[in-house]
Amino acid sequence: MAGRFRLPAIAFLLLIAAIAGRASSAPAQSTTAPAPPDFPPGPNREVVIKLCKDCHPVSQVIRRRESRTKWSFIVDQMIKEGADIKDEDFDKIVVYLSGVLGKKIKINEATTETIADALEVEAEAAAAIVKYRGDKGPFKEWKDLLKVPGIDAQRIEELKDNFDFSTGL
Repeated sequence: MAGRFRLPAIAFLLLIAAIAGRASSAPAQSTTAPAPPDFPPGPNREVVIKLCKDCHPVSQVIRRRESRTKWSFIVDQMIKEGADIKDEDFDKIVVYLSGVLGKKIKINEATTETIADALEVEAEAAAAIVKYRGDKGPFKEWKDLLKVPGIDAQRIEELKDNFDFSTGL
């Protein structure tokens, strides 16, 4: 009778060993949470962190893409709601937000109207970008836009992260 139980007992032990072997060979589950989002690098980032991070979740801010005018309006609303933002910090915040979190623009495909709206420049400056692109070919990097006569170099540099240089070709 003792021999009769030996085979099931051995099978049971082998089953337990197999289960234990699978558990030890399974990839380890990470117990650390993913790092929380942070404000992207850019000019005046430290001012934004200091003045905005305590009231707004970073993830809420960084998923927005707005024009300079819209960011100005939003920051102005924050002041009206009690945010302690000094005049000298207002422009720094708006420059950061519109530069790093501004509207994306496919500069090699955009119309004059789209460029004027996204860059918030006069129609003549936007038309100059379209003309230059037509004469010289697609822009390859933000510095290429500096070659366009009459373009505000500082404004282009502020918005450099918002340009998409891909083409539909």
